[in-house]
Amino acid sequence: MAKRNGFSELAKLLVRYPALGQREQLTKLLRQNYTQENLIDYLAHEVAPTRQAAAYALGIIGNVEAISALVKALRHNDPDLRSNAEQALWSIWFRSGNKSLDDMLQKGAGYIKQEQYAEAVDLLTEVIHTAPEFAEGYNQRAIAYFMLEEWEQSIDDCKKVVALNPAHFGAYAGMGQCHLRLGNLREALKAFQRALEIHPSLYGVAQAILQIQEALQEQRNRR
Repeated sequence: MAKRNGFSELAKLLVRYPALGQREQLTKLLRQNYTQENLIDYLAHEVAPTRQAAAYALGIIGNVEAISALVKALRHNDPDLRSNAEQALWSIWFRSGNKSLDDMLQKGAGYIKQEQYAEAVDLLTEVIHTAPEFAEGYNQRAIAYFMLEEWEQSIDDCKKVVALNPAHFGAYAGMGQCHLRLGNLREALKAFQRALEIHPSLYGVAQAILQIQEALQEQRNRR
């Protein structure tokens, strides 16, 4: 659907329906005109707006089967594609396939934004009990535990996330931050390196890796 010198039909569609209030109509049109397989193929398209729009669209109608292709897109030299792929992954990770469960997850994430961390832990624990294979329930609870300075509990939840979803760079980055707080530099380094392997544009993580490597070198020099 994309022309070499033109603006792809997919990109035009996303420009035409940008507002959140139009999301339902956009979702319907995407499902009518594109399959997930189409969109995954477009991630490698030679026309930048097409591949960027494909990543954005996968964030709307994609499922876990798109994760591998989106992770690959995180390594592309197109920064807008990388950004859209990251957002698409987060959108997919937040979808369990059960609306009531997704609403609970969103409410729990809202508690975190409102700094109601204990309430978030309680609600997200309910999410986890309801759907123990839903990785994002653990990840959001890990964030709440982190904010409560419950580092060990946060690490435990991060480990559950990556066991269920090995591509979850956010959980690896969070695990690294927890290990830093505990003074476990080598474990922090391993977690951060894994996050950066998955998502090479995590510049804050890259900076943390350099700082940890310098600290470890200083420790060796003092011996």
